[in-house]
Amino acid sequence: MNNLLIFFALPIATIILAGIFQTIIKCPYKIAGITFAIYLIVAFALGGTAELIIAAIIYTILAFLTALLVMFFENNSNTNSCSNTANNSCSNTSINSCINTRTNSSCGCSCRNR
Repeated sequence: MNNLLIFFALPIATIILAGIFQTIIKCPYKIAGITFAIYLIVAFALGGTAELIIAAIIYTILAFLTALLVMFFENNSNTNSCSNTANNSCSNTSINSCINTRTNSSCGCSCRNR
């Protein structure tokens, strides 16, 4: 039962929650930090074994990769749905910086500032 929780339930929950939080927070680094903090607190509350701490690190990497994928799909859907492509200056994205969530009026489709 414990293996089923570690290898199936927690990774699925991590993927789902990371995707949801990415659409709200819009920063993969913050998602990874929040995930690591939560899993680290739980790991130490349950005894702080090496297995739990390694699982916390693996779940953090999984959350970060999920947030990057969601950010990639969000950015592609924003750039493909623009009707004014001549004035679309928001198509370049940077993974290394968090996205500003305010809209930019100079973009053709009200893309977020990057």
